Amino acid sequence: MGSFVDNKNLARDTRWIRDAVIQEGAYDNWEDSPISKDLKLGDICVYGPGDVNKMGREGKTSWDSFSYCMLMNHNVWMHLTAVQEANRRYDNGEHPAMMWNQRGDYAYFRDIVNDIFSAPTKDASMKLIDKYDKYWMDIQGTRGYTGKKTKNANTMFNALFTEEA
Repeated sequence: MGSFVDNKNLARDTRWIRDAVIQEGAYDNWEDSPISKDLKLGDICVYGPGDVNKMGREGKTSWDSFSYCMLMNHNVWMHLTAVQEANRRYDNGEHPAMMWNQRGDYAYFRDIVNDIFSAPTKDASMKLIDKYDKYWMDIQGTRGYTGKKTKNANTMFNALFTEEA
């Protein structure tokens, strides 16, 4: 996800968003959502040079509050659509390399998780989690991090909660 066009010189631009963002070099390609398909760039870049916002001041951005709202809704739609497509592909047998254990038993992620949740005891679940420790370390996390940089949920959990027996 890159930055969207924010340029006061483009206020009231009549190009469709999908054409404008490519022509302006913000994106190499653009996939519309039901939200963005009928929008022009000027619907997002509302304020031009010298225009004052609802506070009576000239702001730093060409966007108004509704611009943010429309882009957030577009992004939510695109995110949900991407997750649904990924799930469809996974259910149809497409498995990215990170979704199967390439060290050892070549188990699929879904099978490992199902085994963990169907284990008869918490201790048995924890043993399965520990068994796949190296596998968890290979899964790409936020901003592309892998390994110990992504394995910090327990640290945060312990800082926020106290477990009772």
